Amino acid sequence: MTLRLATGLWVYSNAQDRFCAEGYRESTRIQDIIPAIAKQKSIKAVELQQTDITPEMPVKEVKRLLKENGLACSAVSTSLCHSRRFALAGFAQQHQKTRNAAIDEGRKAVEIARALGTTEVTLRLYTDGFDYPFHVDYTTHWNTVISSIKTIAKFASPDVNVAVDYKPRGPRKYLTISSVGKALSMCQEIAMKNVGVAINFSHAIMAGEVPAESIAFLSRAGKLFQVYISDSYSYWDDMMIPGSLHLWETLEALFYLKAAKHRGYITLDIQPQRMDPTHALQIAIGNLAILWKKLEKLDAAEMRKAQRTLDATESQRIIRRILLQG
Repeated sequence: MTLRLATGLWVYSNAQDRFCAEGYRESTRIQDIIPAIAKQKSIKAVELQQTDITPEMPVKEVKRLLKENGLACSAVSTSLCHSRRFALAGFAQQHQKTRNAAIDEGRKAVEIARALGTTEVTLRLYTDGFDYPFHVDYTTHWNTVISSIKTIAKFASPDVNVAVDYKPRGPRKYLTISSVGKALSMCQEIAMKNVGVAINFSHAIMAGEVPAESIAFLSRAGKLFQVYISDSYSYWDDMMIPGSLHLWETLEALFYLKAAKHRGYITLDIQPQRMDPTHALQIAIGNLAILWKKLEKLDAAEMRKAQRTLDATESQRIIRRILLQG
């Protein structure tokens, strides 16, 4: 397995938040972002959001830009946070007209994916959840989300995969698909070949999970579709440089991706608010390259033998040797 890196276009966004509504830098146009990313030779593909395609920037123009700059499209993601129309819910919306509009956003992502030559779509259900006790009917909420995802997946079948990105919170206080267990349960209930899970390292940390275990859990079920990597302090989706905080856990996640022979991209999901985006990308790429090189020194058979003893000192000696002494 080789390390195949992609990045989201949002790395070059103005990174606005509620404290700095004007953003931390000037907005950058897609026609400037794609060439900037292409200069990072380790990045082979980019991910777009469905909202990146506009009358001013049609899919045909994006396709031309990608081809000219030697980049592929790794995936197209659907997020509904851009519109107040979906503030109360998107895929879980009980108002049929609004729910249909949300589903149409998912279909739009599928159509863009087909046009750009990728087989991968990620659904980010960040508006589907609740904020207060008794806020929603949990059963109805869950059923409606599943119905919406099924509708999109049927439209995407058979040539496009649909990955659901789980996350415990943000912007809702609690999100419906909030953990790896719920995400896999949803996949098993939908029971469609092209429906799987997108794991985001920081989201797993937020959910109190060990990312490597979640990767193994999904790989075992054949439902690991997309991988996003960043880092966080666990309270919020900080979208920081991978390996900057959870170094050991990042190394372990890469080890299990390698063990699972993951063939897809590992997508950088960072948003450097107070850093130059290009510099942040360079550090992120460098961190992952160093960790990947360290893994090449790791004898997987030796590690498995150590793990069978159930004595953590054995595996710790191995990891210390390759990470700190190699």
